[in-house]
Amino acid sequence: MLKKENLKVSWKRNLLIFSLSIMIILSLVFRVGAARNFTDMVGRQITVPARINRVVTTYKSATQFVLALDAGEKLVGVSAKTDKQPLFIKLQPELAELPQVGSKRNGINLETTLSLDPDLVILYPHRDALETAAKLERQGVTAMIINPESLQLIKETTELLGKVLDREKQAAKVLSAYNRIASLTAETANLPEARKKKIYFANSEFTDSVGAEMMQTAMIENAGGINPAAELKSGFITVSAEKILEWDPEVVIVSQYFNGKLNKLSQEKKYQNVSAFKNNKLYRIPSQLEPWDFPSPSSFIAQLWLAQKNYPLEYKDLNFQKELNDFYQDLYGKTFTELGGEF
Repeated sequence: MLKKENLKVSWKRNLLIFSLSIMIILSLVFRVGAARNFTDMVGRQITVPARINRVVTTYKSATQFVLALDAGEKLVGVSAKTDKQPLFIKLQPELAELPQVGSKRNGINLETTLSLDPDLVILYPHRDALETAAKLERQGVTAMIINPESLQLIKETTELLGKVLDREKQAAKVLSAYNRIASLTAETANLPEARKKKIYFANSEFTDSVGAEMMQTAMIENAGGINPAAELKSGFITVSAEKILEWDPEVVIVSQYFNGKLNKLSQEKKYQNVSAFKNNKLYRIPSQLEPWDFPSPSSFIAQLWLAQKNYPLEYKDLNFQKELNDFYQDLYGKTFTELGGEF
């Protein structure tokens, strides 16, 4: 009788072990089968799980794309000073409480990042990005590098992240919003060269500018302008005061991050013979809600602002406030006005 009982127990145990083994095998097969492969924006091949539920963003631009794609609930870690960004806190107040993992400028804290058990870490495109991605991969964490450094690359970033985060429907809506703005600026983008205005862009300092293949240059060109600094080289550049005098721009725009006041800049003696200074055509890119001259989903609206600012006759029938509100509604589910934005 005891032998029968032992056989019965042994049979049940073996059946349980067999069942668990089958479940583990099926789970592994499902995971492998469900894994998805992508190429990130620096050409790296990455593999992500079927569903991404835990995302860490390492710089502001990455967070903006996640929010524009209506995937903010996936965020478990964010970059430094996220709690100081008005747009982020207006859209998702709880972001202020999330762990901050570092920044593009100073790099990220790997220990903090790994402790958040992320399915995906979205990295900046420069500095130590490749090295950091390799370190994360060695720990079994998928790292994806994005590179939204031009208007075209902003589109590509939106499309790629839409697929990775399973937000393709929202990505299509955001891309449609971009295209709407592009259609409105098509007239100025295609102006004859002789009619285009020379527009100088100043970054944090007046002699800090941008060259070819930069988002700010594309913004100027789509708004019917010519960026004289584009003749030098691509990327961020420093120019001399003599070069600015030689270019003699008709319009000057400064970044939201410009370290100074426009009224003080306008009184700089050495620039008084520059056309933009003589005709009081100095503008700061507006919006205290977020900087439009920073590579992000919102960057597209800056070109429309600049186009209607410089060619008022071509846009005399444009309701910029309405276009601005519609654009934000499509991207973030709330209008610019509802978010407390002013320009």
